[in-house]
Formats: sequence, structure tokens, C-alpha cells
Amino acid sequence: MNQPAIARRALLAAAVPVAGAVHAQAFPDRPMRMLVGFAPGGTTDIVARVAAEAMGQDLGQPMAVENRGGAGGVPAALAMLQVSADGHVLMLQSGGLNQAEALGTPLPFDVVAAFAPVGLVGTSAISLVVHPSIPATNLAELRKHVRRSGRPLRVGSPGVSLTSHLYGQELGIEVEEIRYRGTGLVVNDLLAGRVDAYSIALPGILTHIRSGGLRAIAIASTTRSPVMPELATTVEQGFPGIISASWFGVVARAGTPPERLERLSQSVSKLLSDPMLRARLGEAGVDVAPETSPESFDRLIREDRARWDLVVQRGNLRL
Repeated sequence: MNQPAIARRALLAAAVPVAGAVHAQAFPDRPMRMLVGFAPGGTTDIVARVAAEAMGQDLGQPMAVENRGGAGGVPAALAMLQVSADGHVLMLQSGGLNQAEALGTPLPFDVVAAFAPVGLVGTSAISLVVHPSIPATNLAELRKHVRRSGRPLRVGSPGVSLTSHLYGQELGIEVEEIRYRGTGLVVNDLLAGRVDAYSIALPGILTHIRSGGLRAIAIASTTRSPVMPELATTVEQGFPGIISASWFGVVARAGTPPERLERLSQSVSKLLSDPMLRARLGEAGVDVAPETSPESFDRLIREDRARWDLVVQRGNLRL
């Protein structure tokens, strides 16, 4: 073989790994999407839009938010199953899928195995609020009142609220869940005294608490909320089994290449370290995660799933 031919082959051989490296780094290489299992305007939607904007800027591609509300996030999850596992379509997941699965909702997927955790963005602990006519300012007084009344505590919920049943089980009282088609309808009836109580993330009800229209008696967490630091936690009140929080995190489709998951996780971590973004999320009532990783987020999802499985089993609540 002549010298020019040998030289050309050497150049081609040297170029192959370089081209391969460039191809491996070309992620993302097109606009991205983030699916949300709830309607626009709520806390989950706000978190998704903050995360999508920040991650899109960091990754160098626009990231559109696509709302597919209903059934605790199931429609969004089903849409995720239809996309390629290449990391270009993400989902802002919350605990609704775990509760739906625990209740026995027919699902063509495993809520843990179907998705690859990228990173937790934040949480929002659930508070228990009551109508002012209920003579209770804490959980012990509420338990005493319900037992003396001889009737169940009527708790409103925009769908199915396993947190309401968790309170009932841990307090040893009967709870009657009154289901509505939306949060606004629950709040209206609670303000009117047609239901006794409601379990809801604190920011969504704070205005009515401050005005005296409703009374908050506990927050289901190990730590007090910065939004209302005077409200005692369930743990402080002697009920450590009552822990419940809305959580919000980014997931990809299971099977997404590890190097892409790592790049996406780095983007979520960068979001969490930005003071301005943390402030925006805080204004929406979200306790921003101090740090995150796919592994820690995976543990949270699995622990949450086990908690609701136990609540459903104890209360014989499967559909």
C-alpha cells in the first residue's frame, strides 16, 4: 500500500472516536417537553414551569410544559409511556400515581419501574384545617370531640384523599370522606360548614386561615412550615405516624441512557442552587429540596408508595 493511502487510513481511524464522542455529547439535540398530570395554575403546574424554564436554559433547548390533567396524573404517565426513552420528554411527577396504584386503580404500568428518577425539586407538607365550629385547636382535642360526638369527621377531598384516612387511622376516629370535583368546591363547603375538615397543602388555604374563616390544627410533617411557623406538627402533637406531603420531582422514561439521566440530574441540581428560583418556588408554597440525586429521589418515591399501600390495606380501601 502506498504512503498516501496509509496516511488517509490513519486519518480516518483517528477521526472515528472523535466523531463518536461528539455524537455522545449531542444531548439534547432538539426541543424538549415536560408533561404535567394536573391542570394549569396549581402548585404542580407552577413547579413544572419553573423547572422547565430553568432546565431548558441550562440544557440549551426550549422545554415546553404540556398539561394532561386528571386521575392523579395517570393521563400524563400514560403519555410518557408512548415516548422514546431518550431523555427529551420528562414528567413532573407527584404522589398521585402512588395513591392511585395503592387504591387499585387499573394501570398498565408499575408506577416505580416505568420511570427513571432524575431529581426531587421540593415538597409541601399537608395541613389539617377545620371549620371554626369544630371545638378543637389540636389533634388531641379533635380526637376527643369526634369520639364524644358519636358521628364521623366529615372530611372533604377533591377526588380521593388517603391523607384523610391516615388521620382517621392514627387518631383512632371514624372519617367520612366527601368527594368533590375540585379544590374550590371543597373550600366553599368547608367555609359554609357543610363539611368539618380538609387536608391540603398549607399555601393553598393560608388566606382563609389568616382571615379566621378556617382553623389549622396540625401540619403532617417532622418540621414546621416557614409559611406558618406557629402551627405545630403532627409529630410534636404526639402522632408521628401522620406524615404526608405533596412532593414534586422530575422523572424520565425508564431505559433512558445513564449518561443522559446524569446530565438531567445535574440540571435539576443547578436549579435548586439558584436563589432566585428557590424564591419563586417558595412563593408558591414549596419547600425546596436542599439537594437531590436520582438515588435519593428514588428512595422517597418508594417510601411514599409503601406508606399509602399500608393506609389502603389498614382501611380496606381498595377500589
